[in-house]
Amino acid sequence: MPLIRPARPDEHPALCVLFAELDRFHREVRPDVFVEPDGPARSPELVAGLIAGPGSTILVAEDGGALAGLATLVERTIPANPVRPERRIVEIDNLVVMPGHRRRGIAGLLLRHAEAWARDRGVGTLELGVWEFNAGAVACYEAAGFTPTIRRLGKAVAPP
Repeated sequence: MPLIRPARPDEHPALCVLFAELDRFHREVRPDVFVEPDGPARSPELVAGLIAGPGSTILVAEDGGALAGLATLVERTIPANPVRPERRIVEIDNLVVMPGHRRRGIAGLLLRHAEAWARDRGVGTLELGVWEFNAGAVACYEAAGFTPTIRRLGKAVAPP
């Protein structure tokens, strides 16, 4: 059974492999939106800051001594406006499981630990964004109890 635990800053190279898998998938499907970075897409300082918190963490799934997946969690305050009160959420900013480890329940374990992390912080809502093309992720999130709350649409506009 995979172990879910907080990431450590010294794991930056292994975390970058996981992030690179996530980025590769998005780049292949939407090269108009995602580009290949020069070097690591997430610096050691960025990763260490997410791990250190206090309003964020990176959870990893360790399976057989290797990092098989991760979830990046960030606590956010959504400001009030005249028709909506302020609210706190935990956003799942990234979630990835390496191809050789998929279909083994790792994403579900990461999501359950994300729920516990939010609950421990007194936050009652987990939110995430998922690209429409990512049918596998949509199915995973729906199976974990996530439901749509907003739909964002886009349209390419030709320059004049």
